[in-house]
Amino acid sequence: MKTQDAIRILVVEDDPSLSEVLVDELRATGHDTEGAGDIAQARERLRARDFDVVLLDLVLPDGRGTEVLRHVSEECLPTECIVLTGYAELQTAIEAMKLGAYDYLSKPVRMDEVEQLIRKAAEKARLRTENESLRLRLERLNRNSGIITDDPGMKSLLTTLDRVAGADLPVLVQGESGTGKELVARAVHERSPRFAQAFVALNCAAVPEGLLESELFGHEKGAFTGAIQRKPGLFELAHRGTLFLDEIGDLQAPLQAKLLRAVETGEVQRVGATRPVRLDVRIVAATNRELNKEVRDGRFREDLYFRLNGVTLKLPPLRERPRDVSLLATHFLVSASGGRKSLSPTAIRKLESYTWPGNVRELMMVVKRAAVLARGEVLEPADLPIDLASTGRRGAFKTGLTLAELEEQYIKTVLDEQGGHRGRTARALGIDAKTLYNKLGSERPRGQSVSMPAPENGDRA
Repeated sequence: MKTQDAIRILVVEDDPSLSEVLVDELRATGHDTEGAGDIAQARERLRARDFDVVLLDLVLPDGRGTEVLRHVSEECLPTECIVLTGYAELQTAIEAMKLGAYDYLSKPVRMDEVEQLIRKAAEKARLRTENESLRLRLERLNRNSGIITDDPGMKSLLTTLDRVAGADLPVLVQGESGTGKELVARAVHERSPRFAQAFVALNCAAVPEGLLESELFGHEKGAFTGAIQRKPGLFELAHRGTLFLDEIGDLQAPLQAKLLRAVETGEVQRVGATRPVRLDVRIVAATNRELNKEVRDGRFREDLYFRLNGVTLKLPPLRERPRDVSLLATHFLVSASGGRKSLSPTAIRKLESYTWPGNVRELMMVVKRAAVLARGEVLEPADLPIDLASTGRRGAFKTGLTLAELEEQYIKTVLDEQGGHRGRTARALGIDAKTLYNKLGSERPRGQSVSMPAPENGDRA
C-alpha cells in the first residue's frame, strides 16, 4: 500500500529476475516503485513523472547507465541516482559519482542496504526540491525594497504602503524591535515620487540628548564649544527626500516641541543661527512603543503625534507570521553561504516552533551564525543556536487537561501556526497526513464531511 510519504523509485535493471525482486521488495515496504529494462524505457518513465530515487544498473542493453545520469542532469530532474555495479566495474561507478550519482552499490546487493541508501538519497532529493521551491518563492516575493513575505497580514500592509507612498503624507511605522521598520520606511521612499532623492535615517535613541538637536537641525560655526564650522542638519540633507526618524518615542519633550515646529512650518533653524531655512522633507517615523498610550501618559505630545500619524503601518511580530520563517531563513542562509548551504526539514520545523522575541533581526543572526559554524552543507536542528525551552511554543496551554485533550489543543495550535494547511501541520508534528486527518476527523459532527486541501509545491501527493 502506498502512503503519502512513500518514496518514488525507478529501478532500471535489464536482468528480469533481479528487477522483479527489487521492485517487489521495495513495494512491499510501502514505496511507489516502477521498473525499466533499458535506457529508452527509463527516459520514458522519467518524462512521464518525477521520481525521488533511480536505482540504476550501469550495463544496459542499449547503452551505459551513465546516459540516464546525463539525462537526469541535463533535464534538472529532482532525482537522486544510486548505481548498481559489479566488482569489475568499480572504476565506472566512480565515474558515475563524478557525473552526479548519489552513491553506488556492488552486486549482489542486500535489501537492507538498498533500503537504507534509498531513504538517504530520497531525503536529499526532497530537501533539494523544497529549497528550490523556497528560492523560487523568494525570487517572486523579493522586491527592490528587500521585504520578503508570504504572510497575508504583511501583504495587506504592503498594499496599503503602495497606496500611501505616492501621497506624500507623513507615515508612522509601529512594531516590535527587529520587525523591519526601517525596511518599510525605505519602501515608502522607494515607491514615492521622491525615490531619486536622499533617504536619511536617524535613530533618536542612539544619539545623546545634548547632540540630537544639532544632528537634526545643524549648527553654525561657533554655536558651541567644538563647533569649528557650519554643519547642515539631517533635515537639510533630506531636502526633497525622506527623513526617517527611528525610535521617535524616545525623543525628549524639548526636542518634541522643536520637531513639531519643523513639521508644521517646513522650516528648521540651525543651532546658533538667526534665520530659519525652508525645506521640503517627508517624515517617516518609527517606534516600538504604543504612541497613543505615551500620549495618554503625558510622555509624548499629542499635537506631534497627530502630525506624524498621517498613516500608521503596524508591523506584526514574526511569531504571528509563521509562513515567513522558512522564506526568511532561506534568504539569510543563501546570502550568508553564497548558496552553498541549505536547511533540513527538521531544522526548518525547529525555526518555525520558536517564538522569536527578537523577530526578523534575531532570525537573521541565528541563521548567519549557523552558516559560519556548521560544518555540513545541510544545517540540522543542532546547528541552530536557539533554545526552545526558554520561550516555548507560541501560546500557552491550559492545565488540568487529559492527555487526549492536551493533544487536541496542541494539534490545533500547530494547525493555526501553519495557516490551517494540513500538509505542513503534519510535517511539523512529525506524523503523516492520514494520521492527522484521522485525529482532526474525530472532532467532526457525525455525517459532516471534510475536504483535504490540495498540496502546495513540495507537498507529496
